[in-house]
Amino acid sequence: MADAERVPTGVPGLDEMIGGGLAKNQLSAVIGQVGTGRTMFTFQFLHEGLIRGEKCIFISLYESTDYLAAKFVKRFPDSADKIDKDMFFVRIMPENLLIFSDEIGGNITDMFQELGVNRVVVDPFSMFEDMIISRDGFRASDMHRVYSSFRTSNATTLLVTQSSLSDPLQSKYGYAEVFADNVACLFRYFPDNNYMKPYKLIFLILKLSGKIEKTARYVKYTNSGLFTLVDSFEHTKQSNIENAKTE
Repeated sequence: MADAERVPTGVPGLDEMIGGGLAKNQLSAVIGQVGTGRTMFTFQFLHEGLIRGEKCIFISLYESTDYLAAKFVKRFPDSADKIDKDMFFVRIMPENLLIFSDEIGGNITDMFQELGVNRVVVDPFSMFEDMIISRDGFRASDMHRVYSSFRTSNATTLLVTQSSLSDPLQSKYGYAEVFADNVACLFRYFPDNNYMKPYKLIFLILKLSGKIEKTARYVKYTNSGLFTLVDSFEHTKQSNIENAKTE
């Protein structure tokens, strides 16, 4: 069986961990607490697509599209002329996301095909999970339906979800680990459990549909604020504490 086509992530240090990039058209989940850099990670993924001539969409379940577009352009000024042409920001209320599932009307697939989208980010997907699990008559099949609609949309998709309060290495409800093709976690590590010292951010691969070259790396931000993965680094200033404030 031929190897799957790979989609470069735009995150220095990640592609070499996962065999050259994410498998094309697969569904990946990024788990983490607020402030761990999840949004910056997804921005770089989308920007890499723009560099490669692809079309991308950011589906927000919370923030306004104007706010996100301005934030994206501030980080990547070269993308200013691509907003609403190759880079789309769309807001969908969490309670409406189920309506866009594949089995109900094929709206997600239709929208992506109409726009010619190659890369998708949904953030924060955990708001949909909160809504659907708290309602009366919750069925796990409804959750699976939405995950499946993104998996079959012919786009490489990242879902951003909240980590569990009791275990930062697990998603809040555990569905991401079951339904996503690939799962990674961002979490804070306090050396010697000393909360008075600067923490380090760690990027950990929990699940991958392919070969894993390396399981975990430290997160380090460049002087320009880009998210990178490294094997080790000297933790001078509180660079991660300051630069991870992207959510």
